Amino acid sequence: MQIKKIMKFQSKKGVKPLIFFLFFAFILSLSSCKKDGKEVIIDAFAQLNPEVKHNQGVYNIQFTLQQYPYQEVIVRLAESKTQLFQNSKLVIIQANQMSLNRYGVFINNLIGNKNYYYQILVKDSATSKEVYSDVFSFSTNP
Repeated sequence: MQIKKIMKFQSKKGVKPLIFFLFFAFILSLSSCKKDGKEVIIDAFAQLNPEVKHNQGVYNIQFTLQQYPYQEVIVRLAESKTQLFQNSKLVIIQANQMSLNRYGVFINNLIGNKNYYYQILVKDSATSKEVYSDVFSFSTNP
């Protein structure tokens, strides 16, 4: 009888440290897990609604961007699509925020009765990535 009691005691003695070790390993693995940051995908140009207005020789291009803290909003203006895509003879204009999500630029001294092409560029403040809109065009008055 005493042999059975000793064997039971020895088998129980090894279980407690094993349970404690497994519990400690479980807690350690939970606390060491790094939470991933959430990446939010925003289409800056989802509802662009571009407008070109003319008043006394000054052209005003206005557009709406999705709400986001952009580092920079720029309008690239050229006389042809080729110039726009080749980055040659571009006029780079810093856009001004007019209201919450509405931006605009004022352009002077454009040649009358001519087509101009423009593209909007936004720079992400978090990653410094640049995103370009589609190409838009407008004609100047004679």
